[in-house]
Amino acid sequence: MLGLKVENAHNGEAIARMPLNESLLNSGGPQAPIHGGATAALADFAACAAVWSMPETVDSATISISVNYTGPGVQTDLLARARVRRKGKRIASLTVEVTDRTGTLIADALVTYKIA
Repeated sequence: MLGLKVENAHNGEAIARMPLNESLLNSGGPQAPIHGGATAALADFAACAAVWSMPETVDSATISISVNYTGPGVQTDLLARARVRRKGKRIASLTVEVTDRTGTLIADALVTYKIA
């Protein structure tokens, strides 16, 4: 439904895209910003792709996600860059930056995954 696509995933890093879709906007017409829930879903999706790009991952689940919104995404695709910053035997911590098509930061997230 969100149209999320993994563009690249390798060695604990991933890039994912969410194309602009008017069904994802807040109320207010085509100039309204993209809903924060859709932005958070993109961040989690990118983090999941990064976790699954590690060869040792055979199972995973989101433990927690914290999203900080820094600006509105208006009339733009969103791009999420996720990176595993630390991993243990069962837990991985990731950072994610979500930007618009001009590279402006829309949100950043800290995501924790259970891995096996």
